[in-house]
Amino acid sequence: MSEETNQETVENLTPEQLEQRRTNLVKYYEKQVYVLKAQLAYETMLADIEEQRVKRMTMIMRQAQMSAPQEEEEEEEPIAPPVPANAEEPAKERKLKKA
Repeated sequence: MSEETNQETVENLTPEQLEQRRTNLVKYYEKQVYVLKAQLAYETMLADIEEQRVKRMTMIMRQAQMSAPQEEEEEEEPIAPPVPANAEEPAKERKLKKA
């Protein structure tokens, strides 16, 4: 139903009215493009700032690692698995209970 209504209003408009609508629509889009370009510049600048912060923090971390004293690596002995307390006794065969 709304499509029929829209078609009727478009058909009832004079060519001058249609041209006026187009002109208004173009002006609206030009204003929106101006706003969107400003938003793009803002978002791009924020992204650049964040990228520079990441680079700066990375360099700080590298400098801290380079200036930290080197720890001597100790040779680690292989860790043996824990031995159960009753490991010396052979496993007993379990029997099922009979009813």
